[in-house]
Amino acid sequence: MKSVISLAMQVAPSAISVLIEGESGTGKELLAHLIHQKSPRQEGSFVAVNCTALAENLLESELFGHVRGAFTGAVKDRQGRFEVADGGTVFLDEIGEIPPAVQVKLLRFLQSKEFERVGETTTRKVDVRVLAATNRDLEVAVGKGTFREDLFYRLNAVRLKIPPLRERVEDIPLLAQHFLKKFASVSEITPEATRALQGYGWKGNVRELENVIERAVILARGGAIELYHLPEEFQVVADPSRHLLSLEQMEQQHIIRVLRIARDLDEAAQILGIDPATLWRKRKKYNL
Repeated sequence: MKSVISLAMQVAPSAISVLIEGESGTGKELLAHLIHQKSPRQEGSFVAVNCTALAENLLESELFGHVRGAFTGAVKDRQGRFEVADGGTVFLDEIGEIPPAVQVKLLRFLQSKEFERVGETTTRKVDVRVLAATNRDLEVAVGKGTFREDLFYRLNAVRLKIPPLRERVEDIPLLAQHFLKKFASVSEITPEATRALQGYGWKGNVRELENVIERAVILARGGAIELYHLPEEFQVVADPSRHLLSLEQMEQQHIIRVLRIARDLDEAAQILGIDPATLWRKRKKYNL
């Protein structure tokens, strides 16, 4: 993380495009905020767009704006996010979900900073820096033809990859202390609880850790956070010997743990050493 932040600080003063990669919940938008705050554009707007939240025609309008009558429901002219952020930064979250037609217009904008609102022919120009983020492997998407290669290389001038929390367990005590200060005056997590936090898979990454700490603070009622203030799965991680299980229960728990850390079902099946069909049957058996 130190190397990631160091590189982010080095490129922040420039206008270069940055692609931030990482699983959901790793803090991609926070890193984008840091780059904006350390740039000459810090007094300008930071405008975030979730590219998965809108249909294709609405996403185009959201980015570039539209004029009255451009489509059903367009009752007045509307600025897009790029116009709103003129002089600042636009953060495109989950850029890999943008449909092909919008990819073409986005590529043109990145090349020239020029665009037209939906439904008009007047060309407009703004000064905006674009930061993008994805939890997908865009190189794979390029190979499959679902993401434009020229757009990928335009966005990928600098690539910052945030590792998942399970690969940086030494950060967990520091992050936990940060969230303790955010939610309460509680300042202590017992060593047993800390070990359980570090032994967990964290499929939801930092966002999941924040939720777990918030829950524990409520249950601790001002006291130190003990192991029993954490959800049950953390207690199993801390001391498996307390929970003597049958072979079938062990299989179920192991599948749950693998599903928690795997990126998808195919990877889970590969880790378990079984084919996807077998995994499907076991998930059905255990209602997972």
